[in-house]
Amino acid sequence: MKDPTMYYCAEHNGLCISEDYEDTVRFTGVTEKAIIKFVSGLFQHNAELAASLKKEIGLQDVKATSTTSKQRKTKSPIATA
Repeated sequence: MKDPTMYYCAEHNGLCISEDYEDTVRFTGVTEKAIIKFVSGLFQHNAELAASLKKEIGLQDVKATSTTSKQRKTKSPIATA
């Protein structure tokens, strides 16, 4: 794949990687919580990538903090994506 798209698919309960939505690789069993943990780790350990992502999606003052399941009662942005 030259320029794949990566997204979470709730219907398949997993991570999907696709170049054209026809040829897709699915990693089933990857939970939304695992995706959030992965992104959080990127923010914590790669400040340059985090800043680039914040700029790309127009976020201001996003801090890399961990949350508990009790704090995560609102809909996740991943679920709505």
